[in-house]
Amino acid sequence: MNSIFQKRSCLTQREVMQYLNDELSDEQRYDVENHLLDCELCSAAVEGYAQSQNFRTAEEDIQEVVARVNASVKGPARRRLAWINRAAAVALVLVVSYAVFLYWSASQPARLFAAYFEPAPNTYITYRSADSNPNPIPEELKQALGYYNTEAFDLSLPHFKNYLADHPDDPQALLLAANAYLQAGQAEQAVQCLLRIEARGETLQSEVPWYLALAYLQQKQLPRARQYLENVMATPSSPFREKAGEILEKIK
Repeated sequence: MNSIFQKRSCLTQREVMQYLNDELSDEQRYDVENHLLDCELCSAAVEGYAQSQNFRTAEEDIQEVVARVNASVKGPARRRLAWINRAAAVALVLVVSYAVFLYWSASQPARLFAAYFEPAPNTYITYRSADSNPNPIPEELKQALGYYNTEAFDLSLPHFKNYLADHPDDPQALLLAANAYLQAGQAEQAVQCLLRIEARGETLQSEVPWYLALAYLQQKQLPRARQYLENVMATPSSPFREKAGEILEKIK
């Protein structure tokens, strides 16, 4: 990790914004990206700025601190310089703390998703293999379930897609496909599957709100995530109520 004692100093707020706005020359961008590879603090700052809006810039805060320190110093130039150096040290702490705060806030939904997401169990084979159902499992679905059962979720997705093209209203297949999409980081496709089940309103009414909440968390859409978490909390029979309550407490 880089530090203030190394040759290349940490990025200024202006450099961060120029980098994010693609305003640097090729040489400057190369220099910045090399620094980001080695400096976790600056990397966190860049991600924090990239994912946050409507905040007062750290540079303005720092300038205010320095201005107040300068205004309060009445001693000789050397003493004033010492105070300015201290102000610079305070400013550096502010930049680092602010960047870490932004990074932590922006990454909270992803961390919560990772902590609470568990793929839905596959009960489909038992259901479709019952003696009362003479129809065999279609080959595409069989392939999808085989990959799903071994947690090869990305490999299951093409087969779920092919199967659902011919069986668009199969709720269990839609649920498992949604879980595979979530595991693969494709939350938008997961939402589409889950909303199709929700629109039917016939089955899986405990699972659908829970996984929709997690899908919106993965997308960092907190208002929608809260809405579905509250739906889970309002369903006494839901097995996800306790977890939903824990997440709601953390995203207030």
